[in-house]
Amino acid sequence: MHFIHLKDLNKKTQIVCCPFCGNTQTESKWALSTFCKKCGHYIGLASKKEDHLFSSVFLLPKTRELTCPYCNHSQKIYAEAISVGCSHCGAYLYVENLYVKGKIKRKLSTLGDIQFGHGSEYSGPAVQGRKIWVRGIIHASIKALEEIEFSSKCMVKGIVHSPRVVINRFCSVKVKEIISRELIVKGVVECEKLIARDFLKIESFGHLTTEKILTNRLVAEPFSHLEAEFKTYSSLCPQGQKNFVELGEERLFWI
Repeated sequence: MHFIHLKDLNKKTQIVCCPFCGNTQTESKWALSTFCKKCGHYIGLASKKEDHLFSSVFLLPKTRELTCPYCNHSQKIYAEAISVGCSHCGAYLYVENLYVKGKIKRKLSTLGDIQFGHGSEYSGPAVQGRKIWVRGIIHASIKALEEIEFSSKCMVKGIVHSPRVVINRFCSVKVKEIISRELIVKGVVECEKLIARDFLKIESFGHLTTEKILTNRLVAEPFSHLEAEFKTYSSLCPQGQKNFVELGEERLFWI
């Protein structure tokens, strides 16, 4: 039997006892389900008693949407959940939201959100999360399921990969490569290669320097700055859609 230390418990956690093997483990107080870390059996944690306790709309904890990476099934989970089981395929899903501060070398991979604090520095395997807020230095690649947002002064020595990437105003970012569907540049960014499959927008006073850009739509607002070799490929667009570049409100050319 696994014994739980008192220091592992707090107001946001609970002790769960596996009905199959008797193993005990800590889980989020709001977890709907989990898997035994010893025998691997699925354990449902919701009960009629809990449903009654949270029947009032004022007592309901915040929830968030989760999509299973194995079967693409969507379900709602409590915002403070650490782990859940997919209600469709039964897969174990680690969903804890993580906050990183100082220097860290442990693996960072979750279906929850990851926030890097000011002055943080990470070394290790590729970082994976749902939404990722970046500040500090990361000696690895970053991959998000939904969005990556940069604030303050940042450096990423790997590839930034997300459907949507945002470089905030007053932010200075240096990365190796960006791969996205949408990229919004409000601050300053420098990279070797940039792919914004659907849309790249450089807002006023935004500054982008890169060796190569691959996108289907580039919009540069007045007072923005761009240094790059620009290319478009019609194969990336739906059939019949043209590529174009805009400078401010004026369309420069069709491709």
